[in-house]
Amino acid sequence: MARYELPISDPTPDLSPTAARILEAAKRVLAADGFRALTFEKIAAEAGENPALIRYHFGSKAGLITTLIDSVMYLESVELIEQLTSVPPGDERRRALFRLHERYARDTASYQMFYEIVPHIMRDEDLRPHLRDLFDWYRKLDAWALGAGEGVQPPKQLEPLALLTVALADGVALQVQADPDLDIGPAFDIWRTLVFGYLAAGGASPSGDA
Repeated sequence: MARYELPISDPTPDLSPTAARILEAAKRVLAADGFRALTFEKIAAEAGENPALIRYHFGSKAGLITTLIDSVMYLESVELIEQLTSVPPGDERRRALFRLHERYARDTASYQMFYEIVPHIMRDEDLRPHLRDLFDWYRKLDAWALGAGEGVQPPKQLEPLALLTVALADGVALQVQADPDLDIGPAFDIWRTLVFGYLAAGGASPSGDA
């Protein structure tokens, strides 16, 4: 699936030891105290470094946040690709997609940082395109996984369905953040049944009106 390679790369191999310490410190500050606590002073204190080094290594807070997003999302995204490409196309891959979405929705630790940072990204004109590209990639990946063939180009009719699939997964994950004991299994069962029914009725075909 070369066309759907990640729009992000793992930033950590290119970081100096000092920059890597700063990045890990920023993750700890974000997880413990939220986005508002991501000041150069607090991150530097957590990392045991001079605040000026953050600007030196990352250029700005936006540069640090971009690297932080990529670092948090990269491994999860790579795992998603590997899991989906390891199963045959068609119903088996579609079922794998739903299993992965359900599993990630239950991963409160990962989504906590994501939801903590997203509102601030949406208000930042420099960061918003980065998030847009990431969501675009997830929609394309879902459309590809929902498709029936090996080709990397899914039917155009699958794009709205992929949008809904990503929206459902993120929306359920948000509710799990509020209530970790929420039973989301039945909701995913219903969604899977609806999607399979839509596809079986020709929803992914050029003339499908289902």
